[in-house]
Amino acid sequence: MAFPGNSETELLLSLQRAVVEESGWTGFLAELAAMTSASFAALIVETRGSSGSVHIVNAMPNGQPVPNSSDALGTILSDRLRPERIYSASELKDLDSGDEIALALDRLDARALRAMRVVVSDALAITVGIFGSVEFGAADGAILRRLFPYLKASTQAAAMVGRERFRASVSAGVARKTGLGWFLLDRAGFIVEAAFDRQDRLPGLRILAGQQGERMAFADRSAESALADILDRCASATAERSSAIRISDLPLVHLHISPFSSSDFALRGSPVAIATLHGQSQMKPDGADMLVDLFGLLPSEARLAKALASGESLAEAAEQMGLTIETVRNYSKKIFAKTGTRGQADLVRSILAIGLAELEDPLRHL
Repeated sequence: MAFPGNSETELLLSLQRAVVEESGWTGFLAELAAMTSASFAALIVETRGSSGSVHIVNAMPNGQPVPNSSDALGTILSDRLRPERIYSASELKDLDSGDEIALALDRLDARALRAMRVVVSDALAITVGIFGSVEFGAADGAILRRLFPYLKASTQAAAMVGRERFRASVSAGVARKTGLGWFLLDRAGFIVEAAFDRQDRLPGLRILAGQQGERMAFADRSAESALADILDRCASATAERSSAIRISDLPLVHLHISPFSSSDFALRGSPVAIATLHGQSQMKPDGADMLVDLFGLLPSEARLAKALASGESLAEAAEQMGLTIETVRNYSKKIFAKTGTRGQADLVRSILAIGLAELEDPLRHL
């Protein structure tokens, strides 16, 4: 069946815009709602893997989002729908609890719907629906059916575009800090995305069986345990600060891990943290916390190490910290022992810091 009038062109153009524009899916849903005389249209994006995620977009014919219940939409536009088949409200009630579907429709202030599921790949699927107060006709269901191949191709393309856009954005920011690479990790430590091609020159870090889609691991099992703990805290939103893991002594390299949350990755997976590789550099203001992680320093020792690595003398550091010169000397001896350095000059050359602006490539001498 053909779309009425010129609506086919407008609808497909709006779907094409969804591939390249951040707000494109909202525009497509607005066009779809207007074309079918629906109160609103909605789209649920599902990603599967070690950590699945769901992302919801909806819009009224005027393009405004609908302030409705995401739980109700999730109940209706769920993965129990068979791909490409068009479902009505009564057919959905036959699939599962009719009362549950009826309650969800009431929460959405809708009496009628048409819904269709599109499986894009093993890891990505979308379900689109139109909702209204008046029962939809056969022509409205036919519109969804005709959209099936276009939705599948456009969603796949949007995922690729989003991935490359994100890679470019992260790479530009990270390039100013490290030439070693970055990794986007899910809760289980699997790599959702990465930009790293120097694995063969960094023996302390290994990625099981490959890169993207595989699990990050380390030669040191204690580092693996530390990473798992950090990712759990990032996923549960209890990570109060960034953390670091020391993964190599020769060359001296560490992994800096920060919580991550971005709707830009809705079509790619559910990362909880971004990890960047760092080498030697000058200290930054937030470096003391990371020295606790990397070398097992006490907080007071880390503050002194930061001061010494920033070029302050023992006397200057003692005055700054409100300590006696004798206490600072005792602290410094413990710092040198824990960091494996011999004096302040060696500490400055060897200490690792977090949030670095300019890095010396620790691999260039290998």
